[in-house]
Amino acid sequence: MKKKKRIVKHGSPTIRKKVKSVAPTAMEYILLFNTCEIKKEKLAEIDKVIDEKIVVNRSRYEGVSNLVKGGGISPLLLNNQPLFQSSYTPFYNRFPALADTVRTAADTTSAGSGAPEITDFRSLNAPLTPFSLPKPSLGINGIQKYDLLTGKYIANNDPFGLNRDIFAGTNFFGGSAIPWYFIACVHYMECSFSFKRHLHNGDPLTGYTVHVPANRPKVGHAPPFTFEESAVDALKLMKYDQVTNWSLSYILLKLEGYNGFGYNRKGIHTPYLWSYSNHYTKGKYVKDGVYDANAVSTQLGAAVILKRMEQRALISIPRN
Repeated sequence: MKKKKRIVKHGSPTIRKKVKSVAPTAMEYILLFNTCEIKKEKLAEIDKVIDEKIVVNRSRYEGVSNLVKGGGISPLLLNNQPLFQSSYTPFYNRFPALADTVRTAADTTSAGSGAPEITDFRSLNAPLTPFSLPKPSLGINGIQKYDLLTGKYIANNDPFGLNRDIFAGTNFFGGSAIPWYFIACVHYMECSFSFKRHLHNGDPLTGYTVHVPANRPKVGHAPPFTFEESAVDALKLMKYDQVTNWSLSYILLKLEGYNGFGYNRKGIHTPYLWSYSNHYTKGKYVKDGVYDANAVSTQLGAAVILKRMEQRALISIPRN
């Protein structure tokens, strides 16, 4: 008697639905930043934070950035001495041949014509740094931009800021160094600007980190640690030393990612970026996993800090 073949019925294949990302797109980040309006009653408080916590420590943040790029810890930093000064160079000083070419062409075309001579563009840039530029004025169209050719602020008709000096902070031979202002924002979000805490998660430098990521930094010796060596470990752990394009959208994505994208699921913009601006009113996670729709964050948003620093011509963030 022949045995019947056993027929095994397979269930229909499972079709997985695509889950829409809760993180904003690059264009959405740029649009949010460009339409961000800082609450006027908060300007004095924000400026105080920028002046007393961020700008004064710029050389220290730049030092960390250079150490990440260079791959080591300098003994000069162990005593908290700033090793690296500002690396900012005015645009035309980076391309001196360009200024000479324009100058020569202008002299050639205007010779004997009675036309006024063109100002040497290099002389316009000689005294300029992000800290010496006059403060921009707010017009009908919002923040104005500084024109290096005329030495004046003019209307900013470029909605995405693509005409900015995108070469600032760029190393064409090895990618881009981590912007010092990004490190400053992470320092604020994780450590409240304390140089006695790990940049990883705000745990004290007197021991290894306890919270995620635990048992850091790995620097070859036991505690205590300096802020610089721990910060280098934290940034390399996140593979920020491998990033080649520190655009505005990437910076905002990474800053929001530090505290997660849960607010987007609630239909609001995260206060970690947009608190103190028109993009945030209320709604807050009062503790892990517990969301209160009526709670209001009193923490200054990181994107608002960057927005105000650009308004004051302290920084210029590439848009692409």
